[in-house]
Amino acid sequence: MKRRILMALLLMLGALLQQVLPAWPLFGSMKPPILAAMVLYYALRRDNRDMWLVVFAAALLQDGLNLGAFGPALLAFPVIGILANKIRSEVFADGLVSQLIFGAAVGLFTAFASLLIYSATGQRPMHFGLTLLRLGGSFWLGMATLPLVSFSINKLEAALPKRRGYGWQ
Repeated sequence: MKRRILMALLLMLGALLQQVLPAWPLFGSMKPPILAAMVLYYALRRDNRDMWLVVFAAALLQDGLNLGAFGPALLAFPVIGILANKIRSEVFADGLVSQLIFGAAVGLFTAFASLLIYSATGQRPMHFGLTLLRLGGSFWLGMATLPLVSFSINKLEAALPKRRGYGWQ
């Protein structure tokens, strides 16, 4: 129960942090994909129930706080969660190289899904150069974000008291 409360609080904190951080013009005005990194973290380390709770809560937070239509995160986050949950027994989730690769893939995939939906609905016109800049920027931001998010959540979960025997001691 305490882990789920911590999970919900961390999702809200991650959404707040993602909204407060500025968009970087060097990376095509993209923001670090903190919520997508949290989805990947919980998909690699938790059971299906917790993974789906995080996927839908993070997708609703992401799409609700962004300008534009609902859809990019509701499309991308379940795919990320399902794929990561399928391969979690075959990868070393705490390895830095794995986190860099997965972070880059998550950043690229979420940016591609949002650019695809926004250009298909005509909400944001995308030019080829700007699209490539945003995809490349999200690649690098995802690569930088996932190790930081994983380290932070690992430290916070390790600080929780452990249950021993019958009850809290």
